[in-house]
Amino acid sequence: MTKRLIKEHLINNVWTVGTIVGFSLIFLLLRAVLGDRFILDLVIADRDIIKVADSSAFLTFIGICAVVLVTLLFVSYVTGIVYAATTRTYLGAGVARRSYLKSLLAAWGTSAVSVALGSVLVAVIAGIWKSDFSGTLTVADYTVQGLLWYVPIAGLAAVFLANAVGFLTGLVFVRFPWWIGVGAILLYVLIDSWTNGGLSSWGGFLDWHVENGGSQLWKHVLAGGVQSVVVIGISWAMLRRVSIRR
Repeated sequence: MTKRLIKEHLINNVWTVGTIVGFSLIFLLLRAVLGDRFILDLVIADRDIIKVADSSAFLTFIGICAVVLVTLLFVSYVTGIVYAATTRTYLGAGVARRSYLKSLLAAWGTSAVSVALGSVLVAVIAGIWKSDFSGTLTVADYTVQGLLWYVPIAGLAAVFLANAVGFLTGLVFVRFPWWIGVGAILLYVLIDSWTNGGLSSWGGFLDWHVENGGSQLWKHVLAGGVQSVVVIGISWAMLRRVSIRR
C-alpha cells in the first residue's frame, strides 16, 4: 500500500507541474501575440513580486516556478483531505490504523522530497543562467541573499505540512458531525485573524519578509516542523477513534 500511495502522490505532483507549465506557455504565447494588452501579475502575500509580463526572461522563469510551488501546496492540502475522506474505506478493508498512517507519512515525505529536489534543480538552472550560484534573487527593490537555496528546505517543510494539515482537516469531518468541523475551521480563522496571521505564518509556507533578506525563513521552517509533529499527533489520536464500517 505504501508504494501505491507514494506513486499516487508523485503522479499528482507531475500533473500539477505539467499543468502549470502548460498554462504558462499559453500565457506567454498570448503575451507575445497581444503585447502590452495582455498583462499577468503574480501576487504573493499581497505583494506584487514578479510581473510575468516583465521583459526579463529570467524573472518570467522564476515567476512560473513560484506559481508551481504555491499550486503544489494547494494540491498537497487537497490530497490530504481526500485521503482522510477515504480513511474508513481503508480501515474497513482490514488495513491497520498504524500502517495506514505510516504509509501516508512515507507518501507525504516522498512528495516533499520530490518538491525539494525540483527546487534544487531550479536553483541550479538559475545559477547557470545568471552565472551566479549564490542563490541571490533581486526583484524590484528587494534582494534576498541565498533565497533560491533556501526554497528547497522551506518547500520540503511546507509540502509535508500541507498534506498533514489537509489530512487533519478532513479527519475532523470524518470523526465528528459536520458542524463541529465547520466550527473548528471558523475558530481557527478567527484566532488566525486575531493574531494577524500568527497561526498560518508559523506553518513554514514560504512566508518570510523579503526585505529582511530571508532572515525569518529558518524560524518559519523550524516552527513548521514543530507544527507538523503536533498535527500528526492529533491526527493519530483521532484516527484511533474513527469507527469502522464493514
